[in-house]
Amino acid sequence: MSKLTQKAIKQSFIKLLDRKPIDRITVKDITDDCGISRNTFYYHYADMPSLLEELLMDNAEELITAYPTIQSLEECLNVGAQFVLQNRRAVNHIYNSSHRYIYERCLMKVCRKVIATYFDVAIPRDVLSGEEREIMIDYYKCVSFGIIADWLDNGMKENYTTSFKKLLDIRRKLVNIELDF
Repeated sequence: MSKLTQKAIKQSFIKLLDRKPIDRITVKDITDDCGISRNTFYYHYADMPSLLEELLMDNAEELITAYPTIQSLEECLNVGAQFVLQNRRAVNHIYNSSHRYIYERCLMKVCRKVIATYFDVAIPRDVLSGEEREIMIDYYKCVSFGIIADWLDNGMKENYTTSFKKLLDIRRKLVNIELDF
């Protein structure tokens, strides 16, 4: 029964989040929508941020599981963006709220996981040391996260893949050029 109650709470929260900003959703709104008491809500969740974090982490894990292999860096970005597009209005309400940090932490986890998955497929283990591999995964994680965050900041209006493809094309041009930073 506990899992069913948690599922009902999450479904109510998502439904409400699609209608209005997270900062205007109360525990009472959720409990009224799914027909439970406030005590039941607090039995399962300490507060709204903990509910949000569990919901986002569940979605992140589902998305990561759906992509056991990734063939290109472009696909990595598309997986991260899919995480955003699954619930576009809800994401806008979260992203433009005081709970944005929770969403960003989950998106960063998705970006890291999909980049690491890509590295497992595309780059043989003997090409980079373990430390070098982790540095490159972190680099591309941050690049992917930054492009998606910028896209969110611009209201998801632009085609995010265009910027990323241009970046990768430029990177390919610079591969054999030594840059001093």
